[in-house]
Amino acid sequence: MEGSALLRCAACRTVNRVPANRLTERPKCGKCKAYLDFPHSPVEGTTANFQSEAFDPPGYVLVFLWAPWCVHCRGMMPGIEEVARRKAGRMKVVTVNTEKETYLAQRFGVMSVPRLTLYRGGRQIDEVNGALSPSQLEDWTEHYLRQA
Repeated sequence: MEGSALLRCAACRTVNRVPANRLTERPKCGKCKAYLDFPHSPVEGTTANFQSEAFDPPGYVLVFLWAPWCVHCRGMMPGIEEVARRKAGRMKVVTVNTEKETYLAQRFGVMSVPRLTLYRGGRQIDEVNGALSPSQLEDWTEHYLRQA
């Protein structure tokens, strides 16, 4: 693991830069000393939490827009879960079920699923419409993480 991660403290909202090789050591906030948590699995994005889960984090956030009826979406889910697990602390993964979250589907003009959108600091960096294999997903996400 190389580089560093930007993690926002849930207690005091301070952004902390943590070296990637120290992410497994349960880092603490430099200001208030609270433990810095980051998800190791995808977070479910909803209309109520989307701003705080996808746009507020200072680092990379991968948003996976999907639907339960979509065979390709269901096929991608293990790869999405693996990205969340392997890149925890460097990239957050948010999944949005477009059938349940119709407001978000409309807000982002979703006409087909799956859709992958990558954000950094609340700004859209890239987007892919359609399914990716696990290796394509790994290459696509790692391309951006290497630039950080």
